[in-house]
Amino acid sequence: MKFDELLSDLTKKSLLGKVLAYMYTIEFQKRGLPHAHILIFLHPSNKYPTPSDIDRIISAEIPDQDTNEELYNLVKTHMIHDPCGFANRSSPCMKDGKCSKYFPKQFQPETIVDQDGFPVYRRRDNGHTVLKNGIQVDNRNVVPYNAKLLTKITAAIVPNDDGTSNQPQNIDEIKQYIDCRYVSPSEASWRIFSFPIHGRKPAIERLYFHCEGQNSVYYTDFDRINTVLEKPSVTESMFTSWFEANCKYPEAQNLTYSKFVSKFVYVKKKREWKPRQKGYTIGRLIWVPPTTGELYYLRLMLTHVKGPCSYNDIKIVNNVKYDTFRDACFAMGFIGDDREFIAAIKEANHWGSGQYLRLLFVHMLLSGSINRPRHVWSKTCHLLVDGILYAQQRIANNRGIIFPIL
Repeated sequence: MKFDELLSDLTKKSLLGKVLAYMYTIEFQKRGLPHAHILIFLHPSNKYPTPSDIDRIISAEIPDQDTNEELYNLVKTHMIHDPCGFANRSSPCMKDGKCSKYFPKQFQPETIVDQDGFPVYRRRDNGHTVLKNGIQVDNRNVVPYNAKLLTKITAAIVPNDDGTSNQPQNIDEIKQYIDCRYVSPSEASWRIFSFPIHGRKPAIERLYFHCEGQNSVYYTDFDRINTVLEKPSVTESMFTSWFEANCKYPEAQNLTYSKFVSKFVYVKKKREWKPRQKGYTIGRLIWVPPTTGELYYLRLMLTHVKGPCSYNDIKIVNNVKYDTFRDACFAMGFIGDDREFIAAIKEANHWGSGQYLRLLFVHMLLSGSINRPRHVWSKTCHLLVDGILYAQQRIANNRGIIFPIL
């Protein structure tokens, strides 16, 4: 299969350089056979940062027919954008009177990298042309290609150096899906034979975590409470088993939670981590919003702390144990001191009422932006309580009501 051979050339034979990771997806069009989108991550030593490096692997010009007739014919057949614009306004690529793929391009004497980091490929005005649909076209209509891949695979292969267009596109995929979900014979056959639709390497494992005593326990409506409480998941989880593995294996002491899975594998039946014998996996901590409070700050600490054996170990910074993960994050410098929120309340006090200040403080809390709400409260409470005593005296019709000093 061409795709398997192409993937092998890219990832195993390092046709474009040493590949650290890759992802691909198979897509289908209504009119024909499947096509693949492949994203590869190259080793830093094989990056292509300069225009000359890019020219070595990507070309956007018509080859010389006299020196390389085979490549010339392949480019002519597969890598020429059909004439459009003034040459053919009825071309399928035309939208609102313009080519949606931005062809024909402008002549470019040499490859450059623009200010946003996108390459603009070399398209010299060297007189090389081909006849496409009865119209003579030049380098401005060439779709970028890699000569080695095109010669070997003999199909339309479009390589891009980390994305070659930063033009904004308005694509409503949900609306397109709702309008019509067409399954072609090619896609139906592909799915019937259970061929892969997408793939990636190395594998990525989502790492779950939780605060102490907040394990996720699953049960059915018909489970008795005693049966539920006897479940191992009540006291054990993948995350708590990580603590045990850190104490058991010395090599785990130098690994963060996300790096840990590259050396160890979790055995669900035994609820324990074992040293990895083969393969390689990348760990990714699940995302949680700042509004989750301590869980969010636990995640921040897990990106840094190596080899903890308990929750308390995660709270230790420079040999000082803090009461909360939030305080530990503050000591690590992960979060700010909230001076901007304190300043905002003090500034609003010059023109706003106490009720307005309290409303402002509530909005700050709900936004999840304040790192230490108690600290902000302690610095501004004398402003936030303004007017409360007077209002309560009016309600009770008792001027003698006195609130304790904060």
